[in-house]
Amino acid sequence: MSEVAKEELGPVAGFCAGLAMLFIITITMAGLSMVVLHALEHNPWGTFAVAITIPIAMAVGIAYKKTGNLKWPSIIGFALIMVGVFAGPYIQDTLVGQWLTLDTKTLAIALPVYAFFAAALPVWLLLAPRDYLSSFMKIGVFIALIIGVFIVNPSISFPAFTEFVNGGGPVIAGPVWPFISITIACGAISGFHAFVGSGTTPKMLNRWSDIKPVGFGAMLVECLVAIMALIAAIALQPADYFAINSSPEVYSTLGMQPVHLAELSDEVGLNLEGRTGGAVTLAVGMTYIFTELPWFKNLAAFFFQFVILFEAVFILTAIDAGTRVSRYLIQDFFGEFYKPLKKVDWLPGSIFASALACLLWGYLLYSGDISSVWALFGVSNQLMASIGLIVGATVILKIADKRRYMLTCLIPLAYLYVTVNYAGYWMVKNVYLNEAAKGYNVLNGILSIIMLVLGLIVMVAAIKKWLEIWNSPDRRLEAMQEQRDSANQATYSS
Repeated sequence: MSEVAKEELGPVAGFCAGLAMLFIITITMAGLSMVVLHALEHNPWGTFAVAITIPIAMAVGIAYKKTGNLKWPSIIGFALIMVGVFAGPYIQDTLVGQWLTLDTKTLAIALPVYAFFAAALPVWLLLAPRDYLSSFMKIGVFIALIIGVFIVNPSISFPAFTEFVNGGGPVIAGPVWPFISITIACGAISGFHAFVGSGTTPKMLNRWSDIKPVGFGAMLVECLVAIMALIAAIALQPADYFAINSSPEVYSTLGMQPVHLAELSDEVGLNLEGRTGGAVTLAVGMTYIFTELPWFKNLAAFFFQFVILFEAVFILTAIDAGTRVSRYLIQDFFGEFYKPLKKVDWLPGSIFASALACLLWGYLLYSGDISSVWALFGVSNQLMASIGLIVGATVILKIADKRRYMLTCLIPLAYLYVTVNYAGYWMVKNVYLNEAAKGYNVLNGILSIIMLVLGLIVMVAAIKKWLEIWNSPDRRLEAMQEQRDSANQATYSS
């Protein structure tokens, strides 16, 4: 996307977009990683199930590379992952289980270490096969949840309007707008998707016709994931939901008493209190829905850990792809000063860029908490979406007979750009640079200001470019279109 921005908006906007992307991808990796920390904290069963996917994926990648056969490596690989889930309760009581009983700080180091290898190793060896195998779990879990929701028809415990409707929730005491639009990120619109969709995804497509189901279809599925996660959350009792998603200190100030939390903890074999981040909420909510089926109660712990595994690999899919994108951005950025870094197949450059990428987001992950990092992630992710819409609008505007479609970018951009800038300003003023605030963090404040300024530069450059194109003679645009048509015809003829 940074290359497209440079080509469409000019070198200054392209440089600012590339630098903004580097900041944004760093924060995004920290925000996404934060989701799984409390899900795997002191959870040897879940940690083992996640860790075992790495050697299995590498074996599948090597087998496919050597034989060219995908059927049997896929079947065996998926079966081994299932064995890993069901072996969990027996592993957690062994020496291996003790080694895998990790606190959040240790996990905050382990995740960047994994991402380093996923970004530095050849894509066929770890990243692609692990993400490929995890897709079976993603599809399976959500088909099961959709069927379960229709069969069980869970009652919604949450009221239509809560006492937090005007802000002041247990995690961040901010107003509903603009924070609702940066909290529900990928389920509506996502800059991270623009990253991967403009860089990594096109290199994995077999044909142009796959773009619609892979790109647009994936966003529809992401929306479905968000709706299912919302149903799983609001099916819980409000007091149980907040007990999971608030620290014990904050929860004690809410005046609530857990309803089913103790029995849910017993059923899944894990203390659920204070496991913030959202991953545990989805797993518990799904387990809560399925325990309505009498025969399912004995399998609740297995199902919970399976969903934790699903969520962890779901996040790791984003982390490894995102870290790889970050590696490319670093190589591209620093390659302007040291040319060999531009070569993505140069091993020292790959190792340096991967290590630097992991160090940057790993520091934010290690030193932050969900209340500070998630808001920062939301702002950065949606700012990236704004830049994606800016670039998209510019490309459409250059096509003379397609200008009317520019509104498909401008309408969401108008809302999103105002929203994300106000959210960033609010966080800087009231939280990050406010010494009296709980989330006081100078680094987060500086990062937010830099991102917003870079986004403003890109927007100003884009408006200037739009006016320039709009006021240019139509014949020039027609000539560009004719040139494209003739190039397309030549390609078709050949």
